[in-house]
Amino acid sequence: MKEATNALTNFLNTEKNVVSCDIYELKLTNGNTYRFADFDTDVDYGGYTYSHTLVGLPKRQQISIKSEASVDSMTIQIYTDGSDLVESMPINKAAHDGLLDRAVITLFRCFFYGTSVLGAIQLFSGICEINQCGGLLLQITAKAKTQGLNMEFPLRKYYPQGIYSTVNNTVTSSSDNSENCLITPFIPLREVLM
Repeated sequence: MKEATNALTNFLNTEKNVVSCDIYELKLTNGNTYRFADFDTDVDYGGYTYSHTLVGLPKRQQISIKSEASVDSMTIQIYTDGSDLVESMPINKAAHDGLLDRAVITLFRCFFYGTSVLGAIQLFSGICEINQCGGLLLQITAKAKTQGLNMEFPLRKYYPQGIYSTVNNTVTSSSDNSENCLITPFIPLREVLM
């Protein structure tokens, strides 16, 4: 459920024409945060300024949210040129250099009353993956932090075999650490043996 203040809830329940925009917060793995808006002017909200010129023209697609155990996702297309900077370099170069990998992007929907911001609702937060980066287009897919929960078993990983013994059909595991463990690759087979 999305959280909103009482004033914003009452406003949205009574007004028929609402002015709103998307504002984004991009937090890199080094801790630096960039805030930008999909609007024609800068947006001041929560003590921060969301720049309308920081990263060109951001445009998001519909957010994919599911009720079952799956990964919610959002795709953002940013049309940019060399003047849009992140970490003192063009954002496309930053994406190619891996600075946007594993960054967290948060989307808010910001609502206005006249020219002042009435409030905002957080719609999505996820970890960035670069889909496409070239020319004027940077396409980012953000996947919810719950990614991985929908996997039945991680593939192509190494799993150590625990130390245990079986006595009278009862499995007893060792509480001691041992230097002698067998590590084998887990590779699912397509063949079925009968």
